[in-house]
Amino acid sequence: MNELNISNKIFKNFKKIGEYVISGEPPLYKEYIGRNKSKVFPLVYLLVVDGHIKYIGETRRGYARPLNYHKNDIMKTQKEAIWQATKEGLKVEVYGIEIKSKIININGIDIECYLAQDYEKYLIQTFSPAWNGRK
Repeated sequence: MNELNISNKIFKNFKKIGEYVISGEPPLYKEYIGRNKSKVFPLVYLLVVDGHIKYIGETRRGYARPLNYHKNDIMKTQKEAIWQATKEGLKVEVYGIEIKSKIININGIDIECYLAQDYEKYLIQTFSPAWNGRK
């Protein structure tokens, strides 16, 4: 079985987009993505501590979701895990990969297929990260 580690070749095209370093504070991201935090696009992202992937998620909102866990009261498990890790002096790195939708024509009808959700589901089922609730 593949190791749940950012160095695993299955994650080679993920790019670092930010990092949480202080409990309860926003992540550092400008040196990784500039001021593009509000850009909207499909993204699969990873929360990584000491090289080990702790959470796999997806969003249609681009960088905004993975870079706002410090104030996300809906995703309490992840928010608290980030808070605890940073309180212990650990860095929580955020990596992402854009997964574009595909248009498939079936019987003359163009249907948009949102691939990010399926990719995220595959990764979660394959690796079962510690901070993911649904498996």
